[in-house]
Amino acid sequence: MNKRKLIFRVIGYVALVLCLFFLLKRSGLTVADLTPETIQTLAHNNILLILLIMLVIMVMQNLFTFIPLVLVIATNITLFGFWYGYLYGCFCSVIGSTLIFLSIRYLFQDAFSNSKTKKYQEKIEKNGFLFVLSGRVLPFMPTNLINIASGLSSIKTSHFVIATTIGNMIYGLVLASASFSIILATTHNRLYLLIIVLVILIAVLLYRIKKRSALRNRVGGSD
Repeated sequence: MNKRKLIFRVIGYVALVLCLFFLLKRSGLTVADLTPETIQTLAHNNILLILLIMLVIMVMQNLFTFIPLVLVIATNITLFGFWYGYLYGCFCSVIGSTLIFLSIRYLFQDAFSNSKTKKYQEKIEKNGFLFVLSGRVLPFMPTNLINIASGLSSIKTSHFVIATTIGNMIYGLVLASASFSIILATTHNRLYLLIIVLVILIAVLLYRIKKRSALRNRVGGSD
């Protein structure tokens, strides 16, 4: 990539980030103000504006991770109800992750390539779909690092989106359950209890597959 183009892109990216932070600072809002009441007030109870605000918040969460994901999901559930809030939260998370992934791949690949992302990039090159899926379900690394490392790798966009969607729906359901109260939900809905049990089983299965894959790689590397 042309060095001048790279510099302009990095400057534009930094300027956008600083602008967002400036707007947040001017508004006087903090993470503690991320409540359904505050968002409804800012949007004047306009449902489209509320949806847009939550989408922007989720995109920022995928980029910086300074906003706890469980807080965003809990806010969605309070605003839209359990299932609509959960599904919209997953949708926003996939959109946010994909935007970061595409921006890294096509705009800022040289700017984010370093030793830290290189390590994860090599793992994604071996089995990108499984790595992204397990990374979403079992958050052993920050969301933004998965997005960046995936953008730097050769993983197919479709594989990234599908793995992210499945993983976010599983992990999002766990977080939604925590915020909504598993005990209250399972008391009134046996189907919900079965879904939770299924999610746990899938998470355990993915963990075992990842562990076996890592063991095979170590054995193969030692030969």
